[in-house]
Amino acid sequence: MSANNRRIRRVIVDILWAYGPMTKEELADRLQDMKSIRQVPSPNSLSALLSKNGQVVSVGKEKVESLLGAKSKHTVFSIDEELIKCKEDILYTRPQNAMTPKELKSAMKCEECGRRRIMLDEASVCLHCQRGRTKHF
Repeated sequence: MSANNRRIRRVIVDILWAYGPMTKEELADRLQDMKSIRQVPSPNSLSALLSKNGQVVSVGKEKVESLLGAKSKHTVFSIDEELIKCKEDILYTRPQNAMTPKELKSAMKCEECGRRRIMLDEASVCLHCQRGRTKHF
């Protein structure tokens, strides 16, 4: 995976934390303003990045009217508020595919779900498992 996608995954969660729930179009506008993002992903790529991130959940739909007057429903995304309760929880819930190289070195394998995560206070179980939010595929 490219470093740009890793960076985008991290920035998406930060944007949703700071600005609240939004559609992928609104999120793309915010990403465009970020200086660390070289190229904003296409709508399909952005959908894939959002759907594969366990920190982000769909919270509903919003009716949007296009310039031509056609109305459509767009999915609204937000952070998982049952999992992420404060800004520090973002680091402890970050998936391996969004971690920086420094974070990957400090990540440990969770004894319950088997995923590599940064553990809270030298715990052996990740924050996902502690809060009951682990999805078993």
